[in-house]
Amino acid sequence: MNGTNVFTTARLAPGDLLTVDVLAAEPYCTVIPEIGSLDVLREDDGLLWINKPSGLLAHPSHSRMTGTLLNYVCGRQVSLCGNPCAHAVNRLDRDTSGVMLFSKNAYMKDRAERALLSATSCKEYLALVSHPPSPSSGIIDAPIRRFRSLDMRRIVAPDGQSAITLFETLRVFPEGFALVRLRLETGRTHQIRVHMLYLGSPLLGDRLYGTEDSLALSSRLGVTAQALHAARLSIPHPITDEIVTVFAPVHREDLLRLVPKLEMPEFFWQNPSQ
Repeated sequence: MNGTNVFTTARLAPGDLLTVDVLAAEPYCTVIPEIGSLDVLREDDGLLWINKPSGLLAHPSHSRMTGTLLNYVCGRQVSLCGNPCAHAVNRLDRDTSGVMLFSKNAYMKDRAERALLSATSCKEYLALVSHPPSPSSGIIDAPIRRFRSLDMRRIVAPDGQSAITLFETLRVFPEGFALVRLRLETGRTHQIRVHMLYLGSPLLGDRLYGTEDSLALSSRLGVTAQALHAARLSIPHPITDEIVTVFAPVHREDLLRLVPKLEMPEFFWQNPSQ
């Protein structure tokens, strides 16, 4: 308070200046900082929005401690300010591309996670599916659980956790596949991939949840990884409460060859029928 350390019981008076060092309680960073290519979409003092490429792990695990997006974000922090602290606020599968949000300290991570759970936050995706959904739009309200113990696959099952996905078909292509826009109301593991399979429209390139027909079409079209992109993330800013909306362009050549306008995903919010 006014440049002097005080206990939390200290009383404030009008005009006092209170300063809090949020990094003083930062847990020890166990992530190995690395230098890697990053597509920065937006940044402020506490948060960093990154366009994650397909094929890159989001964060380290017991089996792999380096070469992930979080390693690269920590490396960027070290090079800019000497502080390796960074935390992933949301998650994306390895082959899913698009907006990922990172915080620069644990305090902002907690605030940002709360913001993501608010009613005004929104996570929306673009996907190429092997068959046009029927109906063309609607709500998938189907609980999801693990297929069996130690199996990474998920299935729709009555005893699963509540899972809700909103979907809208934007365009059907002559080859038989379709472009779909999806909004997550819940955040279950593999939710979109499982729900679209349940609907009879598995994602192109999805080797885990693909059917014989969808994988054959994917092979003909040259799509080798799940055609799923986190295109739009909107959250109330944890500090200002202002709604911040970030779009992530698609950089995958296989998807851009099929739908060139994916390079500007905001187009599909401004002109959804084109």
